[in-house]
Amino acid sequence: MRRQAFQNKNKCEEILNETEPIPVNELVAMCVFDLNNLRTINNNLGHDKGDEYIRSFAIQLREAVPEEFFAGRDGGDEFIAVLKGLDHEGVRKCLQNIRNQAAEYSRQHPEMPISYAAGYALSSDFEGSTMRELFRLADKNMYIDKNRAKMEEAAEKQRMNIRLLEEITEKGFQFTDCIYCDALLDQYYVLRASSRFFLAEDGSYSGAVEQIVQELGTDENRKSMRKKLQISYLAEQIKDKGEKLELPYQYRKEDSICRGRMTALFVNNTEDGRLHHFILGFEPFQNKNENTADEKTRLNRYYEQLKQSIVENENYAEALLQTANAVYTVDLTNDKLENVYYHEAAFKIENDIQTPRSYSDYCNKRSRYVTEDTLENYRIVDSSFKLLKRFATGAKQVTVEYCEMMGKENKPVWLQKTVLMSRDMVYDANTDKESSVVHGIVLFKNTSDFHEKEQQEKARLQMAYEEADSENRAKTEFMNRMSHDIRTPINGIMGMVDIIRKNRDDWGKVDDSLDKIQLSTRHLLELVSDVLDMSKLEAGMFEIHEDVFDMNELMDEVAALVDAQLVESSITHCKHRSNIQHTALKGSSLQLRRIMVNLLSNAIKYNKPNGTIDTYAEELSCDGTTVWYEFKIVDTGIGMSEEFIKEQLFKPFTQEKNDARTLYRGTGLGMSIVKALLDKMGGSIEVESQLGEGSTFTFRLPFKVDENAIETKKEEQSSGEQKLEGKQILLVEDNEINMEIAEFYLKELGIVVDKAWNGKEAIDKFEESAPGTYDLILMDIMMPVMGGREAARRIRTMERPDAKTVRIYAMTAQVSSESVHKCLASGMNGHIAKPIDESKLREILTRCESVKKQKD
Repeated sequence: MRRQAFQNKNKCEEILNETEPIPVNELVAMCVFDLNNLRTINNNLGHDKGDEYIRSFAIQLREAVPEEFFAGRDGGDEFIAVLKGLDHEGVRKCLQNIRNQAAEYSRQHPEMPISYAAGYALSSDFEGSTMRELFRLADKNMYIDKNRAKMEEAAEKQRMNIRLLEEITEKGFQFTDCIYCDALLDQYYVLRASSRFFLAEDGSYSGAVEQIVQELGTDENRKSMRKKLQISYLAEQIKDKGEKLELPYQYRKEDSICRGRMTALFVNNTEDGRLHHFILGFEPFQNKNENTADEKTRLNRYYEQLKQSIVENENYAEALLQTANAVYTVDLTNDKLENVYYHEAAFKIENDIQTPRSYSDYCNKRSRYVTEDTLENYRIVDSSFKLLKRFATGAKQVTVEYCEMMGKENKPVWLQKTVLMSRDMVYDANTDKESSVVHGIVLFKNTSDFHEKEQQEKARLQMAYEEADSENRAKTEFMNRMSHDIRTPINGIMGMVDIIRKNRDDWGKVDDSLDKIQLSTRHLLELVSDVLDMSKLEAGMFEIHEDVFDMNELMDEVAALVDAQLVESSITHCKHRSNIQHTALKGSSLQLRRIMVNLLSNAIKYNKPNGTIDTYAEELSCDGTTVWYEFKIVDTGIGMSEEFIKEQLFKPFTQEKNDARTLYRGTGLGMSIVKALLDKMGGSIEVESQLGEGSTFTFRLPFKVDENAIETKKEEQSSGEQKLEGKQILLVEDNEINMEIAEFYLKELGIVVDKAWNGKEAIDKFEESAPGTYDLILMDIMMPVMGGREAARRIRTMERPDAKTVRIYAMTAQVSSESVHKCLASGMNGHIAKPIDESKLREILTRCESVKKQKD
């Protein structure tokens, strides 16, 4: 039999217009087909593509329908087929063949897959119907297929969406909004959207690009953004799995700048390698520097994320159950514990629970294992009656936490118990009645690990608190000691001044009082210096200044410094030096001297009467540029406990015995300063001690070798000292006592002093003097009328030959690196720390004279 040609609308209408009812003895099936997506194709790809889509289905329909049966297009996107002599089974088989034919075509042509709905009506079911009436009945029947197809498509779409979102998360992206795009159809639909997303649920991708550019672009970048969002551009950039294209954006909204990033992710290609599907994700950035998010905004963000988590997780209930170690199901209305489930490898709250049983009785028996301090929490959910009462007030979930003592070891186990409640209508087949029942799902989670970590954290915080409290107590004790130590020398100074006033003619008493005043002031200065230095060391602001020195000379100086203390205490000092080959060194002689004096002073203070001190110095190694020295101080003193050495020795404000203050004086900062200085200088220290027998302090330090520097320095000093006499200095100071002291030291060196009492007066004197009059200017910083730094700046700008060359030194108690930097920036050459030390002043003056000589 020859296959019938595919018929047009006229032929279809001719068949449908037959007025005679279909004979009862004939079986006629009217099948109707309605194409999906034709409007979308016409709108986005044009009518030519729409016509191609129609022809494609017509061909597949004609090939799938047996050749003896009629098939035609009834206009638009509707088609009909008339099947004769087939019962329901035969009709359904034919329709399935058509669907298989279309599916195979779609697989081969993914750029334009065929989607349609079908329905049919059989004449034997509707006796006396005409063809037109049978058509209407088939058309109604088609909606069954349409609805089923929609549900299947929706389910498949949701499964695909969840899979896509999981892949996005696995790749580390956190899009607040994203769309799924079809590059071939120029279509998109929203995969995820926050409440503020600006795109419609679905639509044309090209149209969406225009809205994206409008919303997120600026006049300067819209052209570039539009180009990069075009399908043709994306097809060149993302060609394979794992490829992405990131597009940052920035725009102004009201008074703030909004920033974010769009990311295009490849999904798949067609069989011939063209881009088919991709995802475009949006990540708006929160401005880290602006704390504008109020509580409502934060709650909205949390809600959006929670909503997405629930909507996107098809296994949400399963995921919830996976977080529990055990699950109980309870009929709360009838107080019945129905089932108990334990996850594999999870601990069991109780073995062999017999179900069904009373939930309230079960909870009552378990209560004997609950600890007393958590029993009140447990009792919130220990009966059906209590839970039903909460459910009646609107509660759907109740969570408590408590602790049970479990196992033979009576080990504490923390449990979080969550009861989820819902009302169900239950049909009882025995009574043939319906009833309302409140069911509960009880989730148990072992939270012992959390509580163990919490206890550890509490213990850590308690330890930290105790340490902080101990340090605070030590500081308080230190302040009490400092109060005593500061008042003692001040009282001594005031007393000695009174003695001098009353015994001016007794030069013996005057000299003795002056010696004691000098001793008291030095002690007071040491106390203040220790506190300030420790503060700087703790804050990381202490700076180590290097100079050149001779190691043998320095050790001799240190020995001389403590010699009086040794004689006074009747202590024998034995010096041992070995392998001392490199003595001309570069490093911090000041801090090395300080470390040595501190350790030696401790060895003297805490020694026994007629005791001994052995000091050792040894050169350990030298690589030509760096030499390592080891110093050791061994005493026969009172010693220290091992615990004190490990826990307290190098902490500030600590001493092993409080009553030691009655024998020895100190701030409790000395060893802390020693340790901090050694750390800063790249050294180390070790301590060995036995109570009642003595202590050994060993420290090691590196120094740079500088063979020529010592001789150079000696030559500079000797030549400089010969020429200090007769030099003229402008001394600028607003404090009368400081002026008097500085003037005294300078005149003792044979220097001519010209005085000024503020910066303005200093400028006037310098300006009025002949060029070269002043060899040096010593300038205080903090002065009325004009400060020292401003005066230095103005002197440097004067139009005279010595304005740029005259040496200007600051005299200041502010010796921080910032203060020194400000002095240098103002045009000064250096600084002298207050209170002024005569030897340091002489050293700076000779250095200045040496520099001047070299320039001349």
